[in-house]
This record gives sequence, C-alpha cells and structure tokens, in this order.
Amino acid sequence: MEALQRGVLSNNWIVLIFVSSLVLLFLLKLFSADKLKGYATSFFNKGFIEIESEEKQPMISFFHSVFTFFSFLMLSMSIYFIINNLQNNNTFLFSEYLRLSLIVFIYMILRFIIESLLMTLFEVKELLLHFFLSKRSYLYTVSIGLLILNLLYFYSFQEKSFLMSGFIILFSMRFLLILGNNKNLIIKELFYFILYICAFEIAPLFVLFKLLF
Repeated sequence: MEALQRGVLSNNWIVLIFVSSLVLLFLLKLFSADKLKGYATSFFNKGFIEIESEEKQPMISFFHSVFTFFSFLMLSMSIYFIINNLQNNNTFLFSEYLRLSLIVFIYMILRFIIESLLMTLFEVKELLLHFFLSKRSYLYTVSIGLLILNLLYFYSFQEKSFLMSGFIILFSMRFLLILGNNKNLIIKELFYFILYICAFEIAPLFVLFKLLF
C-alpha cells in the first residue's frame, strides 16, 4: 500500500505539468483564438504562415513567449518519456526531468540568441524571415501534437514504439514542410543551409545524447 502511494505521489508533478500546459493553451485562446487555431493547423494551412509573414509582427511578444514556453514543456516531457522508456525505467523522477528540461531550455535560449545575432550581423533578417516563421509555426503545431501524444502515452499507451513513432513523424513532417515552403531559398543558399542543419539541428542531438547517457 505504501509503495503504491509513493508511486502515485511521484507522478503528481507530471499531472501538474499537463495542467499547466492546458492553462497556457487557455491563455493563448483568450489572447487570440484565431492565432491559436492557425498555429494548431499550420501543417495543413500554408496560407496562415504567409499572412504571418506579411504582417511582420515582432519575433518576441506575450503570445509567442507563452507558446514557446508551452512548446518547451511538451518537448522536454516527450524526450523525458522516450528516454525513460528506452531505459526500461518505470519510475518518473522529477529530478531527472528537471535536469533534462534545463538542458532543453538552455539549448532553446542559446539557439534563439545565436540565430538572432547572426541574422542581425549579416543583415539577412528580411531574407530569412519566412524561413524562421515557418520553423516557429510548425514547432507550435508539433508541440500541440506532442501534448496529445504525451497524454495518451502517460494514461494509456506506455509502449516504446508509440511515443517515439509519433515524435519522429511530427518532426519529420515539420522538417519536410519547412523544406517545401522554403525550397527556393534553400536551393539558392544550399551550402549555408547544410551548415545550418549541421550546427543547429544535428550537433545538438549528439550533445544531448552525450549529456544524458
């Protein structure tokens, strides 16, 4: 009985993160229901990203800050569940999640700062605006998908293949849509795009793997 109670208590922090994530989505809906709907369906609505690009809104705002934090929570949770499952660990420890989420948070902050500095330094902000808006929009869409996957995984399908397959499918769709919607820019600057992928997409995965295993 005591062991069962400890197991329930040890999972309370996960429930709290899910509740916090839903609260964040509620705040986003209050702020702009149309924008939330647009980002939630951006995989199937290319026109929404085009409209966002034309409006030229600031990269940092209350709406985007809240949505980015929501994405951070869901991304960290998904990675934690996947690693936990790969290690055949049935115990969910907040200390381990905290360590992982700190790494993800630092990565996201450093990435944003470096990308912003490079765009400013080389004066290519206007040229790359649509590319970065596409990345951000599709990340928001993926994060909402991850919320659904995480909920299903935690409460129903705790199988190794379920969450990992969904995670890979969502990010593969994001990557392909980014390529498709920015193909002219990518073909024109193929060499720099390959460098970008290696520096910001592939290298961090190796660093994360080394830090966690």
